[in-house]
Amino acid sequence: MKYKKITLIFPGQGSQYVGMGKEFYDKFKFVRDIYDQANQILGYDLSEQCFKKRKFGKMIMHKDNLNKTIYTQPAVMTTSYACFKVFEETLRERGLEINIPLLAGHSLGEYTALLIAGAMDFKTCLSLVKTRATYMTELGKGYPGAGLMAIVVKKKELDFDKICILCKDFEVYVTLNNTKKQIVVGGSKRKLAELSKKLKEEGTRSTMLKVEGPFHTPIMKPAANKFKKVLDKTPVRIASKPIIANVSTQAIVDPDHIKEEAYEQIYKIVDWRGSIEKIINNGGDLFIEVGPKKVLSNMIKDIDPSIPNLNVEDFESLEKTVNELAG
Repeated sequence: MKYKKITLIFPGQGSQYVGMGKEFYDKFKFVRDIYDQANQILGYDLSEQCFKKRKFGKMIMHKDNLNKTIYTQPAVMTTSYACFKVFEETLRERGLEINIPLLAGHSLGEYTALLIAGAMDFKTCLSLVKTRATYMTELGKGYPGAGLMAIVVKKKELDFDKICILCKDFEVYVTLNNTKKQIVVGGSKRKLAELSKKLKEEGTRSTMLKVEGPFHTPIMKPAANKFKKVLDKTPVRIASKPIIANVSTQAIVDPDHIKEEAYEQIYKIVDWRGSIEKIINNGGDLFIEVGPKKVLSNMIKDIDPSIPNLNVEDFESLEKTVNELAG
């Protein structure tokens, strides 16, 4: 095989869309079984949240619900897991054995990576995601004056150190170091507006994000502390493959490190760019994004366009990816 170090990457919140995973759900019974199990764990019909619902002869889209954190996080994780199981089964059917030494996930996607690596089973993982989403939402509602803002450039690269200095000046925080051209900051909306004005004067564009809280900022620490009490009681196994952690950018397999990462990730910066660069520097030569959309694939193009990436979210992308691996 021409690819020696393949990394599977799993998307986070923001990748959701109505109808994600529907092709696989309709075709494979084992995918329907995954959603049925999710329904029992969550206490509501997840497939109804993810897909279209027929009502009074009209097609009603559950877009509003799907964009709520409490639904988004379980939906994206379950869909990504279902996509992986279809990918795994397709490789098995075609007699393809591929070496995947590393996994990574963006924020919420890290839980899918932990599930795939065997650090926890589906019920444990989805239960944690449900609790995480609930605590993050609850705390976000307590801080209506706080949020997130994306800073984006198209042609040049952002000066990360300069953004960090500006954040200190305006008393806000870097929350997502996504790519060379996109950084997300969070904190007081009033302070973010002031920062936005300063950036505009310098010719840099910024956009307020539609999120339910200042995720990945120190403001979220009470939610993280509450979540930690649940984590401490949760059984976590040694992972079968290393996961490149969002916060530390280190390869983690040990249950204690996994729990520490899950705790810190709620209120500390997600260094996605740092994680991807570490994988590439260690010889990573192909990324396969497994789950809805291609948000992470597009980020990788900004981080290092020389590294190829594929994805699995529907039959078209599945076939393209398997054919490339077979070739």
